[in-house]
Amino acid sequence: MSSYRFVFSAMLAMVFAGCGGSDGADGAPGAMGEMGTPGAMGEMGTPGAMGEMGTPGAMGEPGEMGEPGEGGEPGAMGEPGAMGTPGAIGEMGEMGEPGATAFEIRGVVVHEVAAVGAEMLDVSADGEYALVAGEDVATLLEVGRSRLTVVGTLTLPEANRPAGSTVGEFTGVAIHPSGDYALIAVKDSDPANTDTFDELPGKVLAVSLPTLAVLGEVTVGRGPDSVAIAANGQFAVVANEDEEDETDLTNLANRPGTVSVIDLRAGAAAMTQVEVVIPAANIPYFSHDPQPETVRVSPDSSFILATLQENNAIAKITVPSPLPTPLTAGAFEVVNFNAGVREGFGLTVGSVGSPTCDASNYDLSLRNEFLSAREPDGVAITPDGRYFVTADEDNITSLNGQEHEGVPLSRNGARTISVYDAETGAFLGDSRDTIEEAVIDLQLPQRCSSKGPEPEVVDVGEIRGRTLAFVSIERSDAISIHDITDPAHIRLLEVVVLNDAAVASSSAAEYEPEGIVFIPGRNLVVVSNPDAGMVSLVELRLP
Repeated sequence: MSSYRFVFSAMLAMVFAGCGGSDGADGAPGAMGEMGTPGAMGEMGTPGAMGEMGTPGAMGEPGEMGEPGEGGEPGAMGEPGAMGTPGAIGEMGEMGEPGATAFEIRGVVVHEVAAVGAEMLDVSADGEYALVAGEDVATLLEVGRSRLTVVGTLTLPEANRPAGSTVGEFTGVAIHPSGDYALIAVKDSDPANTDTFDELPGKVLAVSLPTLAVLGEVTVGRGPDSVAIAANGQFAVVANEDEEDETDLTNLANRPGTVSVIDLRAGAAAMTQVEVVIPAANIPYFSHDPQPETVRVSPDSSFILATLQENNAIAKITVPSPLPTPLTAGAFEVVNFNAGVREGFGLTVGSVGSPTCDASNYDLSLRNEFLSAREPDGVAITPDGRYFVTADEDNITSLNGQEHEGVPLSRNGARTISVYDAETGAFLGDSRDTIEEAVIDLQLPQRCSSKGPEPEVVDVGEIRGRTLAFVSIERSDAISIHDITDPAHIRLLEVVVLNDAAVASSSAAEYEPEGIVFIPGRNLVVVSNPDAGMVSLVELRLP
């Protein structure tokens, strides 16, 4: 017990003890003792251990499930409604053109330079020089990124005219793969001879580059036109067209044209040649008078192609390997491919600028269907040698009253480019009506009643894995660019206008482009325009 409780108890005892006597005077209250210091609190004891939890009781058995109630009777199904009469099936719409390819390209004319004649051209293998020929002048140009520069010119020397002729004309041209020299064809253009269809045999000159000095010459057939040199540099080939009266090709007395193969193995100063005869087999029109127009050599130098424009055919000449020494005409095997016909749809009436053929206001309601022989002019071979492409131009079969399976051929020209298998000659596809449609849309001129826009010369090349065809469109002052990677679905990518003054002018073409060469690796195209005496440089731009 604490001390303060003890003191307090003693005091109470004293009080009660005094109650029996008389009341004495109250004593003075004693002083209260001081409160003692409280005792220290004892420590709390350790809590007892928790007892173990008892085992839970067993779960009772679940009660039995009651019986399900009876289902009601299903309602009766209503009678089905009568089926309505099906609507009439609509006419099937025309199949649209194949979806556009993701590949895009744009051509821009970046420079022009004057060059006399400027009919045909070739570009050196390195793309640095272009040689342009026409009339009696050849012009060498340096090809810059965005500029053409004249390096030199050659006027046909009198000594190198065709023997017996007073007038000679440069036609085809080709640069040797070495770049050291070029070949230029020279035809007899003396009116005393050509007016009487007595054209004299032509020549091919070899000229040095870049000096243009004459190194040598060789006589070839009549009317030499196109020239090409094999990639192996061993031989060249020339189309000797021997044109007489193109309005009378049924005349059995006409002289047949030939293809000359020139041996270059001994050098430019010692050229020799043989004339290869084109057989009549598989030539659909005027087989007695084949007229080679354009020649090209395959990339592997194993075969030659020659278009027979007026005959609607292409001749393939197999080159023996190795070449015999000396060359013999019989060593070359020749087969012909029929170029075929096509049904087109376009403007077929009127001359340039007439009410029915006015570029500033083409009336599309005047378009008609027509049946035309392809009559290929230009030809090119794809870099892999699998296909060849033709520029389909003329209307000579119509002028000479020819038919296809009893149907008269049109005078309107095919207006296309076509692709063929180079091995078999099988037709694979063409550009359909797309060239003329683009010309109409751009308001460019054309000869509606004869040849239309007139695809003339074609070259091919590869850009970003696509095989492209570049075509001079003679009567529309333009070039076209086509994707021919899939020959069955040729796509027109671009039409490049060379002469802005031709747009909606209702006048005839003023440039009339012919020669066209694509420069691989530089994305450039060089075009010769004989009517304007001009060479155009086109830059190809890709996104």
